[in-house]
Amino acid sequence: MLTGMSGIHMGIFSSVFGVGLGVASLIGYVRWQRWKQQLKTWQDFANTRGWSFVAKPGFMYSAGTMEMKGRHAGRTITVETEHRGFGRHFHIVTIIRHGLGDGFPREVTIRPETLGDTFLRLFGVKDEDIGDASLDNALDLRNVTPKARAFLLGAGMRRPLLDLARVFETFAIENGVLTVEVIAVPRTPIEMYGLLTPVRELADAVRGARGDTD
Repeated sequence: MLTGMSGIHMGIFSSVFGVGLGVASLIGYVRWQRWKQQLKTWQDFANTRGWSFVAKPGFMYSAGTMEMKGRHAGRTITVETEHRGFGRHFHIVTIIRHGLGDGFPREVTIRPETLGDTFLRLFGVKDEDIGDASLDNALDLRNVTPKARAFLLGAGMRRPLLDLARVFETFAIENGVLTVEVIAVPRTPIEMYGLLTPVRELADAVRGARGDTD
């Protein structure tokens, strides 16, 4: 028996320890089941499209990382997870990268409009406008040439760009590549489709605007 610890104290300690161990085991089991569900969803999604899939398991019951890579609208698309932060700040993000091809003006940089951007507008500090109020309010646009403006104002581009800004808080289009980041990991086919649909619709719109067939 531990020095200074009575039988009653020892019993309480053992009970508390047992409860803590049970809770930890339950949490570990839930995490493991969630990881298995994510693995199946991602693996099945990749298999049905002929995409590659790689998974790296985490330590003990912790979630690992996953990566899918394939092609859509004739361009490479990558969907992967990354671990961010430590301790209480730990979280997992899903990152999507999709090349938009030579048809998209590479000089343009597009990000979502933030509250900070809206505040700066009050003092005359703003990004570039293209002449569409909805797009100008939803997007932070940089390096917009006349040719790029005409492309972004094309009939098929408006809705996909607005949908992108509506669905995702964090994204960027730079050098013709769309990168999206969300603090979530799809666990079901519906969640996966919901995550990828705005990205794929924008890629399809770019391809259609240029008449690409590759």
